Amino acid sequence: MSEFIMNNKNIPTIPFILLGFILCAVGGAAVVMTLVNGHEAMYGVTRDVPWGLLISTYAYFVIISTGIAFIGGLAHAFGFEKYALISKRIVVLAVVILLAGFTQILMEVGSPLKMIYMMISPNFKAPIFWMGLFYGIELVILAFELFLVFRKKSSHWIAALTGFLALFVGVLATSNLGYVFGSLSAKAWYHGIYFSVFLVVSGVTAGAGVLVLVHYIVYKGRVPAGISDSLTSLGKLMGGGIGVMSFLYLWKMISSISTSPGDAQVAAQALISGAMSINFWAGEILLAVVIPLLLIMTAKGRVGNIALAGFVFLIGLFFTRYDFVIAGQLPLVKEGFIGSVQLASYKPSMAEWLIYLFGFGVFFLLYFSAEKFLNLETEHH
Repeated sequence: MSEFIMNNKNIPTIPFILLGFILCAVGGAAVVMTLVNGHEAMYGVTRDVPWGLLISTYAYFVIISTGIAFIGGLAHAFGFEKYALISKRIVVLAVVILLAGFTQILMEVGSPLKMIYMMISPNFKAPIFWMGLFYGIELVILAFELFLVFRKKSSHWIAALTGFLALFVGVLATSNLGYVFGSLSAKAWYHGIYFSVFLVVSGVTAGAGVLVLVHYIVYKGRVPAGISDSLTSLGKLMGGGIGVMSFLYLWKMISSISTSPGDAQVAAQALISGAMSINFWAGEILLAVVIPLLLIMTAKGRVGNIALAGFVFLIGLFFTRYDFVIAGQLPLVKEGFIGSVQLASYKPSMAEWLIYLFGFGVFFLLYFSAEKFLNLETEHH
């Protein structure tokens, strides 16, 4: 047991653990108040905009988790040795970030009992049922994979099969989350298969960014030569992912703008030149695309540059998630009046922001406690 549990004094964990405690305490107060007073009194969502900040944050966390699990699957199932060298942190991060995402969706639905009821009385035609089922299965697979990576001797084929299942179910879960939105034919901005593909690509890209950033923090900027190549490879994966995301998003915007007047066009205009234009240009374009790509292209193997690119990208990606969820709900098309579109409005409440911080508190507290008390260095494969 001593080989797994220890007190890692050289890893800068205490500031992050304290930050996690503070965010959990502040956010926990908002959780209690929301459970007492109810959503209607505490949240800024309305009948016109029923999905708000918490849905955006849920998507942000769980898609990053499945992106990390995808990278872990490449290591265990397909023999990507560079990623296998950091497999313990891959699995721990995937589990912790998925749990952080679950805090957001539980507070969005209002009660864990609703999740249980959905499982025991399923509507198999509802995409949201399959979303919950796939993410639940993903958590079980990751928990088993976590057991395997900490086990001294594990069967190679069991590890490979588990890694493949984590990769496969993660892709199913993330693409199905895109389909939850894409099945809404009444909201043209969401409708179609575009977001199912986009979310998978962005999840893998973000997973690479998180892994590089965490390793840079853990090693205080002095990354060991043994895993430097692994992080450089993740930087290339992140750069390629940003390129693919940009290509997909470009055609999404072009197709939305060039359609006949309707809510897809209005949603795109709200992002480009309307109420959400600052989010779009500063967050989605500058932080999620331009700056990370410049940092990666000029890194020349410097892990610090790649870690900074990952940090900036992760900030920009949240704007991408938030804008995606909110923009599609803003257009209100009046029945019987083709081309007559009004815009709804939405502003997250203080309670929503605090619960948002609660999710990050769970991440900081759980992950950096694992860094503090567990041996996350991966033995040679």
